[in-house]
Amino acid sequence: MSVAFLPTTPLLIPDLATGAAGELGALRSAATAAVADVCSHATAIAVLVPGSADLALTTWSLRGFGIDVGHGEPAPLPVAIAGWLLDGRPAHVLGTDVAGRRLHDYDAVLAMGDGSAARTDKAPLHLDPQAAALDDAALAAIRSADLDTLRGLDLPAHDAVGATGPRVWKTLAGLITDVESSTVLSTTDPYGVLYLVATWRARWADPA
Repeated sequence: MSVAFLPTTPLLIPDLATGAAGELGALRSAATAAVADVCSHATAIAVLVPGSADLALTTWSLRGFGIDVGHGEPAPLPVAIAGWLLDGRPAHVLGTDVAGRRLHDYDAVLAMGDGSAARTDKAPLHLDPQAAALDDAALAAIRSADLDTLRGLDLPAHDAVGATGPRVWKTLAGLITDVESSTVLSTTDPYGVLYLVATWRARWADPA
């Protein structure tokens, strides 16, 4: 199976980025390439997000960011970004609270989430001295496919700095037994929020 670790910023969508479209050009290109890669031969695609979502992703829309984009009912930001990246490919959205071994039914997973939102004075949560160290450890674990570190992520600490990704990464790591290859395609934090794009080729753990 394959995993794409993806950011959830609305600025990934060019229509919403306007003057900032160029700032995230490399991140946008990396994200679309990662989705194309992991979904190229997939027979079933899951979108893993924080929370308890459980729904088919067929249509989506995003409102409240200056202009409306997409079609259909408004979706939470991670779901809408996944919908935009999937570009019409069918998928099922599962939240970390309900996913469990249901993810084993899928051979491609889009893991939606970001690092901390407290990396600089201009970040949404302003500067937190713990943010960079927490991000660095999580990013290093994704880069090296260190499943034990990801399984042991301190979620309250990451929550305190506004990180949405660790809950997704920890859930995913708990269901995988081996990562055959890991590639980090892009990392950036132009607004004090860590965005990353990476891919894994991995194997699900056998059912207990």
